[in-house]
Amino acid sequence: MVYGLVKSKSVLLSNISDALIEPIKKINTIERLSNNLMNDLSPTIKANYNNQANKALGESPVVLVDDSDVIKPHGLHFESLGMVRDGSSVKKDYEKGYMVTEMVAVTQDKKQPVSLFSHIHSSTDMQYRSTNTVTYQGLDEVIAALGRKATFVFDRGYDMNELFKYMYMKDQDFVIRLTERRKLFYKGRWHKSTTLRDSRKGKIKTAVLFQVQEKECCISHLNVQITAAKKNMRLLLVYGLGSQPMMLAANKRILSKADAEDILRFYLSRWRIEEYFRFKKQEYDFENFRVRDLKAINNLNQLLTYALGFIGLLADKANGSRLSNKMIRNSNSIRSKVLFYCYQIAKGISMTLACPKTGIEEWKNIRRTERNRQLEFKFIC
Repeated sequence: MVYGLVKSKSVLLSNISDALIEPIKKINTIERLSNNLMNDLSPTIKANYNNQANKALGESPVVLVDDSDVIKPHGLHFESLGMVRDGSSVKKDYEKGYMVTEMVAVTQDKKQPVSLFSHIHSSTDMQYRSTNTVTYQGLDEVIAALGRKATFVFDRGYDMNELFKYMYMKDQDFVIRLTERRKLFYKGRWHKSTTLRDSRKGKIKTAVLFQVQEKECCISHLNVQITAAKKNMRLLLVYGLGSQPMMLAANKRILSKADAEDILRFYLSRWRIEEYFRFKKQEYDFENFRVRDLKAINNLNQLLTYALGFIGLLADKANGSRLSNKMIRNSNSIRSKVLFYCYQIAKGISMTLACPKTGIEEWKNIRRTERNRQLEFKFIC
């Protein structure tokens, strides 16, 4: 499956079947792949994947948490198909589809995205409890897989008291963007977050990469508490990057200008997960899957996650690995220096695997029995 995904750059089983070039009828290959997607994936695969990913994340990993959507506006027979907000539309209309909870770590060297958790869910599923339940399940899995302290980065949609309590309970670092409704305890009194934000202008001047441009901004930071954990945390106020100043809550210590800049850069690295979503949907046409069972959809998504994870690991070695450099050259890309190498690596792999005329047999030994595994009917006269 992984071979077929990266070669065809498609999640359609018919395209994956074409990429495998098996010496049997295409319909038989499609049926086998479809049936196998209904089986549980071996936990050994995920364990091996996590071990490979861990090597590239460094001692203090940064994990980006966000939700996305998979839109199926014309779907009629997909299991538990619900209504979700279409994030790609201008009006943000509601369409038929699924929600996707994703947790993506960035590599230590070139900050390339490697997904550690991806789950597709729907509120119409009989076993569904809530989006927060899926989020906490993902956080549990990622924390266990990393086995060390990490920094988790959340957007405004995750500004909730239970998440603050959870992160303190798990002894993990966090950076959470606050909403304007948040109240904060500062110098013996409760204040609206907007009141603290508007009363300052920023004393620390710095330059950061924001929306693919180098921009100057000003930072202020305060020691505050929230209603949830009753513990001290830092409020980072960022001016100059948008129409409204940015408010970030973090439990990391700020002893210098560099510490404040690091917290801001942790949050701004969120564009990596946005780019990851775009890469997954555009380069592999992920929203165009045709399997209908929710378990099969999640297994297909998990296999694609493994494929994209290894592409991210290769992208992290760009300009430092013979294999990565070869894939980039094979992609025939116009630009030689980019910030996001996954597109070039993906194209290079696809073009490389397109060369053999016998499919996967050129790369991996296939176990075969002496007899043909396909059913044979013989007429005896």
